[in-house]
Amino acid sequence: MRKRRVNALPLIFNAFTIIFASIFLTSCYNEPQFLGNNLTPDDDILALKTDTTFEVSAYTVKDDTTDTYGATSGFVGYVNSRIFGLTKGAFLAKLLPIESSEGWGGSTAKPDSLIFYFIPTSYYGDTTITVKLNLYELTDTSFLDSEHNAVDPIDGNYNMTPLFSEEYSGTQLKKIYLDTLFARSLMDSISLADTSVFVQKFPGFYFTCEPLVTNAGEYSEIGYNVDLSTYTIISSTYCYNMSFVLYYHYMEETDGVEDTVSVSRAFTCTTHQYFQYLHDYTTSDPQYSMKSINDTINQDTVIYLQSLGSVYGKIKLNDLKIWKDSFPVIINRAELIIGRDNSPISLSDSLTDQLVLYYKDTDGSWAGIIPDQYTSYSLNSNGEYRTYDQSYSIEITSFLQRTLEGEIGDGCIYLTPTTGTSLLHAVLKTNASSRKIKLKISYTRLN
Repeated sequence: MRKRRVNALPLIFNAFTIIFASIFLTSCYNEPQFLGNNLTPDDDILALKTDTTFEVSAYTVKDDTTDTYGATSGFVGYVNSRIFGLTKGAFLAKLLPIESSEGWGGSTAKPDSLIFYFIPTSYYGDTTITVKLNLYELTDTSFLDSEHNAVDPIDGNYNMTPLFSEEYSGTQLKKIYLDTLFARSLMDSISLADTSVFVQKFPGFYFTCEPLVTNAGEYSEIGYNVDLSTYTIISSTYCYNMSFVLYYHYMEETDGVEDTVSVSRAFTCTTHQYFQYLHDYTTSDPQYSMKSINDTINQDTVIYLQSLGSVYGKIKLNDLKIWKDSFPVIINRAELIIGRDNSPISLSDSLTDQLVLYYKDTDGSWAGIIPDQYTSYSLNSNGEYRTYDQSYSIEITSFLQRTLEGEIGDGCIYLTPTTGTSLLHAVLKTNASSRKIKLKISYTRLN
């Protein structure tokens, strides 16, 4: 048999190559989990890490000042909550007729009817509850000439005898007829040419929506969102929400023949207007009422948020100094996760579906919504409620990075419901509860 000859040189070469490579690679690094670790100076090592131990604390703060001046939408009605007590929404405004040099039609002009239009755009609570719609005449409107605190009462600035007091239930348009004697008092030819004269005759009005019956310990709600741009067209007349329309007639002679001319004029709101929100926490149920309001030292198990100038949340970033001391740090992502307490006594149709986070400048003044929630000059969807784990998730990457750099912030975040023009609320868990607030940070640190 003829034997096959094998060339051993390639095998010897391959074996030598493997051995050499093993020795070379072994000499290039000491930690197998980080290739090339000892090739980079220790001071320049980039560490990619995730931290969930950042300590925060949360508190409930009362909102003492709210500005709704010039607002064109808001809430009217009342809510008596076991948690937040009584909240009442009302509307105040100056009204002006459309200026005209034609006057009202001369001495023969007579009013036929004066109608006030109430057009709710949406509602809260039980619409079968009958409420009383009241319209009062203001006696002093100096506070309507500039910004006014919306949570302050206006006692002594309106006539306690209402121009009308009408019962209302449901959600439909409500036409309320006023006395024609009052309509006649508004008809002055001079006032159409000079609105300052009209304001002296009718300084403005105060519109309220009150419960028909109030029983101690009874918790109910019925309220409406109203938008002043909402209108209905009646006989070619645009009848806007929360405005008057005067229907009248006068005699006009043509070729010796007298004809009756029927006319309508609208009295619409000016920019001198605001929504008023009054809060009475004493009517809440003692078992469920808010605790530790304005106590920013002792942390309760929950914090409370309610819109319309009621209460908001304050979160202190307790470990901020520790992180500043470990600079430089690049925040890749920071996510704030806050659990919601879905108590059965919460008013389900006013639970907020998003949290909005505000911050203050380094001098303590309000600066606005955190940059992470603001896109193209409007609020984005960041901070929406997650039903699967009953929590709100808010990315705060940009805010935290700029805060660490000392550019913005006072070391706190301020929580509110998604809007200030609708009735919204939430009860949130804190670090003193079984489900803690979590700040999850993915970061890169240059050691």
